[in-house]
Amino acid sequence: MKSFTTLLLLLAGAAHADDHWCDLPRAHPLDAAMAVAMEASGGVTVDMHDAQGVAFDGWDAELNRLYRNVMQQFGDGVRAITLRDAQRAWLAWDRAETRSDLAQQAEGGSSGPLMVTALATQRRRARACTLHDMQGEP
Repeated sequence: MKSFTTLLLLLAGAAHADDHWCDLPRAHPLDAAMAVAMEASGGVTVDMHDAQGVAFDGWDAELNRLYRNVMQQFGDGVRAITLRDAQRAWLAWDRAETRSDLAQQAEGGSSGPLMVTALATQRRRARACTLHDMQGEP
C-alpha cells in the first residue's frame, strides 16, 4: 500500500504543471504536456503509462540537448572533461537506480511499471535542471 501511495504522489507531481521547473517563471512544456496527458488518461493504467513514456522520452531528449549545449559552451577545457566524467557517472548511477527500482517494484502489479517510469523521469528532469543551470556560466 505504501508504494501505491508513493506512486500517486509521484504521478500527481508529474501531472501538475503548476510546479515551475528549475525556478523558471512558468512550467516546462514537457510538464504541461504530461499534465494534459495524465488528465486525459482518466486513470486508465495503459494510458497513464503511454503518457509517462512520452514524458520520459521528452526529458531524456531535453537532458541530452542541454548536455550537448553545455559541452559546446565549455569547449575542450577541464570543465568539459569533468562534466563528461560526471555525466558518465550520473548515467551509471541512473542505470543502477533503475535496476533497484525494478527490483523494488517487481511485485507491484500494474502500478509497478508506472512507479519505475515516474522515478526515471524525475531523475532526468532533475539532471536536466542541473545542466540548465550550467548554461551561461563564465
